[in-house]
Amino acid sequence: MDIYSEQNWFKNKKILVADDNQTFLMYMGILLKRLGFTIIVAESGLEVLKLLKLIEPDIVMLDIRMGTMDGIEVLKSIKEDKQTSHIPVIMASVDANREMIEKCRELGCAAYLSKPIKLDKLYEALEKNLFLLTDKKREHLRASVNKKVIVIHNGIEYKLYSETFSEGGIYLRKKEPLPVGSEVEIILPLESGCPLQLKGVVVHTKRLFGDVFNLPPGMGISFKDITDEQAKILKHCIEKIITGDILDSQEEQVIGISEDEEEAS
Repeated sequence: MDIYSEQNWFKNKKILVADDNQTFLMYMGILLKRLGFTIIVAESGLEVLKLLKLIEPDIVMLDIRMGTMDGIEVLKSIKEDKQTSHIPVIMASVDANREMIEKCRELGCAAYLSKPIKLDKLYEALEKNLFLLTDKKREHLRASVNKKVIVIHNGIEYKLYSETFSEGGIYLRKKEPLPVGSEVEIILPLESGCPLQLKGVVVHTKRLFGDVFNLPPGMGISFKDITDEQAKILKHCIEKIITGDILDSQEEQVIGISEDEEEAS
């Protein structure tokens, strides 16, 4: 599947997140929306079961320690019901002891995430369970971001705004996109003030017709000949775009940095 035409497919994917901590729900909702998903929130296990009678999410994400009906009871109920047993369930908890993890796995949970939730672990769990039974696969972590980017093609410089950005490429808004196959140079602005210069090739275009409200006219550019160092910089940049302001504004840590960043800090 083309990594740029997939955008609407992901927006149709619904994730039901349940937690009795409103702060966690708020930040997790922001994070998942930035990753391109539709989010439904619930503040209790009973609310999850009521919602499942009305909607069918693609993934359910449950906190273990919730009042009235905890995540273990909800997981068991979901997996025992023929109408919902096929839905992948991701458990999230501050309780990371082996007995609890094994208990959840025995009941059929698809993944177990420890709080504070690490972005790379969350993405890995979502990717594995959303795309396991399809030929659709996101090869790279991506973010929706509105940044001015310089593109150079045949000596002509264009200043364009980005729509989405990943480790593998970027979608740029342009009323008259360059032809597929065009080789370009891209200059990406970074927080450090030192721009990152990359090579790329246009692999997808969308012109001004059809459903312009979902994906604006423009072009998808796949990066090429990326070095390991450039890939590392791109990954760090995308993670900062997705989580930077969330990490800065948390009164309590509910979303954590990735393991790679943790080692580097």
